Amino acid sequence: MDQIGLMERFADPHLFESLNAGEKLAGSLVTTLMGMGATFAILVIIWFAISLVSRILNASQGKTKKKQTDTAVAESVKAQPSAPTVADTVTENQAGTELIAVIMAAIAAKEGSGYTSNLIVRKINRIEGSRPAWNMAGSVDCIESRKIFK
Repeated sequence: MDQIGLMERFADPHLFESLNAGEKLAGSLVTTLMGMGATFAILVIIWFAISLVSRILNASQGKTKKKQTDTAVAESVKAQPSAPTVADTVTENQAGTELIAVIMAAIAAKEGSGYTSNLIVRKINRIEGSRPAWNMAGSVDCIESRKIFK
């Protein structure tokens, strides 16, 4: 009879029972290492492919950005600086009043209809921080809901 290798005996269900504990352990380790090695090799290939694609995309975007900046510089040289017109000023004021109206509507919706008659928005301050207020409020609410001792 020919000599059968450890992995061939390990793979055959009928011969697997004849293996001792040391051979089973060795076969298990070989199988584990081969599986992990194959997985690692595939991950390295995927990593290389992603880095190659990102380099190609960055190179093509760099060329288009350069063309756009050249065009923008040429247009800015041709354009004459002009004074702000009345229409520009009116548009900015309208945007401010629209923003105030939206904020007042949100407050009125939150507080109820009886509250809106005495509502005056005098100043709007931006909250400091890189996270939006809704994000911070959600985080605080989530943390508070998990506290054991309140």
